[in-house]
Amino acid sequence: MFAIFKFVFNHKTIFSFQVKIIFIILLLFSCSKKYYESDLYGSWKGQYENKEIVFTFNNDRSFKLSIKDLINESNEILSGIYKLDFIKTPMPLSLRNIKQLNHPLHTIVEFMGDDSIRLGDFSPSWRVRNISFEQNRNFVLKRLKQFE
Repeated sequence: MFAIFKFVFNHKTIFSFQVKIIFIILLLFSCSKKYYESDLYGSWKGQYENKEIVFTFNNDRSFKLSIKDLINESNEILSGIYKLDFIKTPMPLSLRNIKQLNHPLHTIVEFMGDDSIRLGDFSPSWRVRNISFEQNRNFVLKRLKQFE
């Protein structure tokens, strides 16, 4: 029994195990595409709770958010500046200096390929914004056109 215990904790065995774990981790991270701010530039469109949403992100960090109610056909347009943190996952998105509101909006974003993004519910406070995607509390936008 002592021989088995000695084999399990052999330095070569531990080193080999560590190398395999590192290789698996690197393989997982290398398979996922890295996105940049320029990948967000452009117009995105989708629907959420009987509303059609068109979100435009410009390269000067300004945005335009159009929300059309599909039932009563009213349209609300918000504009301001955005800040997106590409280091975190999911990426926190803050909409600030919104001319039509007296408070910012905060949410999270995730790229779902080159032509779609997922957003969580908006919150007026960054402290209570979602930190992960919840079922039925997020929406997907498809790319309409990309800006350079």
